[in-house]
Amino acid sequence: MRYLLLALTLSSLLFSRPSLALVPFSLSDIWSIPQNKVTATTKRTYTIKGVEVEEVFYESRPYKGKPVKIFGYYCYPVNRQGKLPAILLVHGGGGSAHLGRTLAWAQRGYALLTIDLPGHGEQRKTSRSTGPDMDVPILLRTKPSPDYNYLVHAVAATRNGISYLTSRDEVDKTRIGMVGLSWGGVITLLTNGQDDRLKTAVNIFGAGFIPEGCTWQDHFDKMSQEELETWNNIIDPKNFLATQHAPILFISGTNDHCYYLPTFQKSYEKISSAKNLYLVPNLRHRFLSDTQSVVWRWLDCRLKDKGNFPQITAQPAFLKQGTRIILSLTIEAKAGLADLTLQYTQGEPSKWTQRKWLTMKPAYEQSGTYYFSLPVAIIKPELMFFIIARDKKGAAVSTPVRSIFPVYNNKTEEVYALTKVIEQVNLHGLPSQFVGLTIPPLRFRIYFSKKEKKYYLINLEGNEAKPGQP
Repeated sequence: MRYLLLALTLSSLLFSRPSLALVPFSLSDIWSIPQNKVTATTKRTYTIKGVEVEEVFYESRPYKGKPVKIFGYYCYPVNRQGKLPAILLVHGGGGSAHLGRTLAWAQRGYALLTIDLPGHGEQRKTSRSTGPDMDVPILLRTKPSPDYNYLVHAVAATRNGISYLTSRDEVDKTRIGMVGLSWGGVITLLTNGQDDRLKTAVNIFGAGFIPEGCTWQDHFDKMSQEELETWNNIIDPKNFLATQHAPILFISGTNDHCYYLPTFQKSYEKISSAKNLYLVPNLRHRFLSDTQSVVWRWLDCRLKDKGNFPQITAQPAFLKQGTRIILSLTIEAKAGLADLTLQYTQGEPSKWTQRKWLTMKPAYEQSGTYYFSLPVAIIKPELMFFIIARDKKGAAVSTPVRSIFPVYNNKTEEVYALTKVIEQVNLHGLPSQFVGLTIPPLRFRIYFSKKEKKYYLINLEGNEAKPGQP
């Protein structure tokens, strides 16, 4: 943990992109994909459990001058009535198209296209698609040109997959969604940031700002400045967060070891279009059945107009009452609130994959606002938390993770700070609220003493803020 953790000035509210001086490519040069009808061939057709299955190949972006063909299962219910909403389902690293999962989703009244992403690789020997192999060095490569990067060809495959869906008579082309898992989530962000034909998207685990916190950190550490700058300005999904077209659901586990939670949250926060977040406490990199049920509910709401997701209508606020911190949150759940919990973990924001998250129920509710009561004794040196709301139809939403910690003024008197969303590994967010200060300083920094395991508030305005009542 660094000694100086936080500094807040007017200039710190701004951010700048890395220089493009070393990057002779543009986003449009690398990512441009025409939305023309694709050339496709059906190799086999059969029916399983009331679902029509077609094994198809369609053409995608050439690689090293050679044509690329993408394999997919295209499925839809035999007893369909009218045109169907459609889903493009994209696997993660080491995966491939899975017929069983495709059947299950089609049986819910969707047309499904599940694809083998391009190429093969060490873990994808059974892939039926051609193109670059899905190995980490190719996923992260930027040389000899960024258009050799795997993600560029994967996004071409998904965008051509959308074109394939729009060409099918069974599909309502105004109701197409996309679901991606892990690297498939990254590809979903890249696709939804560029293709306006999607009506909704679900990103499971994927994040932007990948070099800032991920399991492939050693690969990024070995990159030259030019390679890293090319990645950051051309390849990384952060470049397309501001242009997300369709409403998107972000899902991750708090302990995910591939894309660390702070970079996942940072990506979520940068999206200005419609979005929802669902965090699963203590979950690592697994897609479990209860999480899949939340995805299904999201798709039904967005593609079939069946209800609404719960909405967090006000961000968490807090106050101090004696020896307790009271956290409050306002929730709107039109389907009825089934469950509301606060998830918390002690200690500073580090070792994300190893944390133990504990559960607390609200102490009371008043006019749609719920209150949680935290003993100050458990906030040492700080406490990270988020809140999960579930409705009676199976939808679930979360707040992002924030931190509460005591800060000491003049090294003697105690106040408490509630941070903004945590977006950096090993650093909590800047304080957004204080209790215990009558007039909080506009310019300050927070100093952490490793020896004392305490945070100190340093006023940069020349006069120390005095403790007072909330």
